Amino acid sequence: MKKFTLFLAFVSLQLLIMAGTAFTQELPNITKSTIHAKGNNSADVNDVSGMPEVRKVTAQETEIKDEIIRIRREGNKKDLPRLLQLENQLEKLNPNSVSKLGEYYGGSISAVTENPLFSPNDIGHSQIFNTNGKLISGIATAVEQRGTTAGRIWAVAFYRTDGFADSLKAAFSDDDGATWLMYAIGNLSGTDRINFDDMDMEIIEPSTGDKFLWIVYGFRETGGTGRWRTGGLILKTPNFAGAFYALSWPGDDASKRYYGLRITSDNAAFQSVSYVYMVASFDSVNTSGIHINTQKTLRCIAPYTTSPTFSYKADKFFWYSAIDEYVRTLHSDIAYFFRDGQDSLIVSFSNVPDSTKLFFAKSDVYNGTASSDNAGGPVGGLQPEDYKQFARLSSNSNDNGSIISVFRQKTGATWKIKYFRTTNYGDFNSVYESILLGSAVSDSYQPDIVGVRNASKHYFAWRINGSSIDSLRYIGVLSNGNWPQDVAMMNSQTSLSGVQGPKAGFRYVNDDSCFVIYSPFGPKDVWAAYGCPTPTDVSNEEILPAEYLLSQNYPNPFNPSTQISFQIPTAGFTTLNVYGLLGNKIISLINKDLQAGNYDVNFDASNLPSGIYFYRLNSGSFVQTKKMLLLK
Repeated sequence: MKKFTLFLAFVSLQLLIMAGTAFTQELPNITKSTIHAKGNNSADVNDVSGMPEVRKVTAQETEIKDEIIRIRREGNKKDLPRLLQLENQLEKLNPNSVSKLGEYYGGSISAVTENPLFSPNDIGHSQIFNTNGKLISGIATAVEQRGTTAGRIWAVAFYRTDGFADSLKAAFSDDDGATWLMYAIGNLSGTDRINFDDMDMEIIEPSTGDKFLWIVYGFRETGGTGRWRTGGLILKTPNFAGAFYALSWPGDDASKRYYGLRITSDNAAFQSVSYVYMVASFDSVNTSGIHINTQKTLRCIAPYTTSPTFSYKADKFFWYSAIDEYVRTLHSDIAYFFRDGQDSLIVSFSNVPDSTKLFFAKSDVYNGTASSDNAGGPVGGLQPEDYKQFARLSSNSNDNGSIISVFRQKTGATWKIKYFRTTNYGDFNSVYESILLGSAVSDSYQPDIVGVRNASKHYFAWRINGSSIDSLRYIGVLSNGNWPQDVAMMNSQTSLSGVQGPKAGFRYVNDDSCFVIYSPFGPKDVWAAYGCPTPTDVSNEEILPAEYLLSQNYPNPFNPSTQISFQIPTAGFTTLNVYGLLGNKIISLINKDLQAGNYDVNFDASNLPSGIYFYRLNSGSFVQTKKMLLLK
């Protein structure tokens, strides 16, 4: 999306068409009647058996949370000891939160010192890892978005050797995916193995210049036949450090099954005092042989280390089922968002016994009580009787309200891909639905989605099975529902893995562009596909907004300048004013007719004292005010 810098120039808008078009393949906004399910997957909406106890938050807890929010908003690392002290106080007041140091795990990790470049085999395609016939058990990708290495793409893969533990390779690309440098190699402990396609990745980028790659996964001990566990690896760059860890969930033992670990963070909102959050699918068996399927969550409030401490939510997150004796593989995911000054988490739950629905619930970030209120509860969409699975969540980790859930749905005899999109912070009771995506005759497989931090863009990808040639489809969708990218076939390899799904990413080419990693049939090796077949970089297009939007200024707090972004769907007289705490107008940043479009405005407060200020956008019938903090 081309941005307007109002101090430099004004660029007129044009709606692009055909290959470079930003278009949408969505159905009108659908509002569902709220289903007041209690969360235990019971047909009786009044049945609360087995649900987490709803605990009233005390005045002391509220006071501590308010101070935590203030410290995190100010973003001063000198306040970190006080922040940790407050978090410890809060945990002592919450019986549902248990902190433990990450369990020692005896894997090995080392830096790569001899590093030839991996060169692309074809334009737009490069082989990242050649496993020499060994099976790939997990892949993940992420991109750095801050500092001098912003745009560096990371790829990580585990691969399998008979009789040994799974091995790891990590590599990065500084030229948008064309060539790759090995960074680290490692091995799990004993003969442990990663569960196929059970891997996720998040990059934590503090203001110090260090970067921490959090790689999480589910694994099984004893050659992949033993205890089901979850764990991870933290890699530090550019000064190498790394360590494996295992998670010790409260009440864990060899009879319980933890898997499907997913990770998110609030690093976009809090660069210097970030938290990390995870969700795992969980399966246990009661004395009657009934399987209890639910989710467990945790957080880490000090992620700038390779020896983390985790705070576990002792009870289930929210949704659960205890219906029959069947073993199921559930699909969970987690996303962070910021709304009305509060930090929140949303968790999705799919492939449950009622697999015609997707289940959503929200909570605060303090291991508090979760609820399906304002999350939509179980959602079936326009095809409420069709099976749904592999739901993945994406947010931009900011306050724009854009949360998307993409999933696999069986309509008729064919599996297709679909998404639910919200602009109201993940209230999936009122959603925009995409059309059914994929082939009329061939099945689509598990999708993956990623959101760009502090932006309004999401990218998702999946495999479509072909009679002779498979297709890896890649779509970019904006928070207003427009599609600046829709690539029918990203892959160069003709046969793709149905076990190991592709992982969507993006690259910094004129801000961002198409990028995905995948494994050919086997799954063996890891390939990257980069660049859109027709230049359709969002930064080179002007997409007419579908709605008014005033974003939170960034950075915030700031010193001395900050950027205010907004969008208007129709032309008209527009004002953007800054006010002091007492309501006195400080400056008028905009006071003229504007065309429909997306705008960035720089606010320089060099001559103003520290304090709270407000900015108000007025365009047409739209009026909205937001708060910002100047700290000198």
